Amino acid sequence: MKMLLVSLVFLVSGCAVHKSMPVEGLVIHKEIEVGSMTRERIFENSKIWITRHLYAKEKIITTADRNAGIIIANGYIDYPATGKLEAIDKIQYTISFTMREEISDSRAVITFYDLMLDIPKNYRYNRWWPMQEYTGGYSVPIEEKADYEAARRGLQDIADRLAVYLEQARHPMP
Repeated sequence: MKMLLVSLVFLVSGCAVHKSMPVEGLVIHKEIEVGSMTRERIFENSKIWITRHLYAKEKIITTADRNAGIIIANGYIDYPATGKLEAIDKIQYTISFTMREEISDSRAVITFYDLMLDIPKNYRYNRWWPMQEYTGGYSVPIEEKADYEAARRGLQDIADRLAVYLEQARHPMP
């Protein structure tokens, strides 16, 4: 009886450990200052960089409104694992996202949202039972803090690379 009670306490406490992230908190922002670059030039250079450097399972740029100064794009990145255990656990996982860039004179605000964890399709074979099956091959919204932190690391890197590109475009080499 005592062992049953201890097991029940561990079971209940284990369930209380997992806390999902609030959906409104799953947005990543980055502001880029580009000195004296015009809105038009930032818009054109951003479009070029996005089409060259983002990967998507569908159309990369879905909206490019020059008058409003807004670019909306889809993309995915490999799961940016830290450490060997996470790299093994999340091998072939990707993170899908939507990126919105709001452009004004000399600055851009990048927002990443609709963060999804893409689970790869696995083949599983049981040697005791002649049955083969595939598991995975679907996407789920990011809910765990570790997955959000991984997404934040990877998406901040994308925003930083875009910022470097825009800065270099501001000062073209002779």
